[in-house]
Amino acid sequence: MRLLSTKILNDEQQARLQAAGYEVSHYDSLSIELLTFEIPEQADHCIFSSQNAAKAFINNDSAIKQRSVYCVGEKAALLLEENGQKVVEIGQNAADLAQKIIKNHKNVPFYYFSGNLRRPEMPQLLAQNQVVFHEVPAYETRLNYPEFGQQFETVLFFSPTGVQSYHKKNNNTNYTAICIGETTRAEALAFTSHTATALHTTVDGVLDAALQHLEKA
Repeated sequence: MRLLSTKILNDEQQARLQAAGYEVSHYDSLSIELLTFEIPEQADHCIFSSQNAAKAFINNDSAIKQRSVYCVGEKAALLLEENGQKVVEIGQNAADLAQKIIKNHKNVPFYYFSGNLRRPEMPQLLAQNQVVFHEVPAYETRLNYPEFGQQFETVLFFSPTGVQSYHKKNNNTNYTAICIGETTRAEALAFTSHTATALHTTVDGVLDAALQHLEKA
């Protein structure tokens, strides 16, 4: 079964899929540029839209002051925790994290570190619920648009923009989309009715879901 990953996989990850019977192709759907910015001293409560936002924050945080952080995704949380930050909340996606903030922390001001293609749910929900926040552009995302001369039975997606990247020049709809989360799955449903969602918002979580799909095929 032919599989395409919209993120470059390391040798161990490729070998794991190949051992199960997949013929693996992969590419990076996104090119990321981390930005330089100043972190305000008063930014005690910080929201991160992704692992890339966390990476940019760490690159710019020369003082390494401990802050209370709120993250979309486990990888962003782990990276920040490893760099001395206090992880307060983790959301499976932006809407999930926003709801936790609204329920438990709405009376403090936030700084929201995100990318240029971030989803609208977080700022919309915070504004609708009178949560004060200041948005800080942390990185820029550019989409890559490869065109493939073959069809894939399984495609791994790690973000909604990854879905957009693949379908810009490829019309394949007869495949199963293995998605890192529900927001990505919602995007994939515009192109295929066959989807599965990872139990954990990590690359390994997506691989687990792909292997489970293969067992059922």
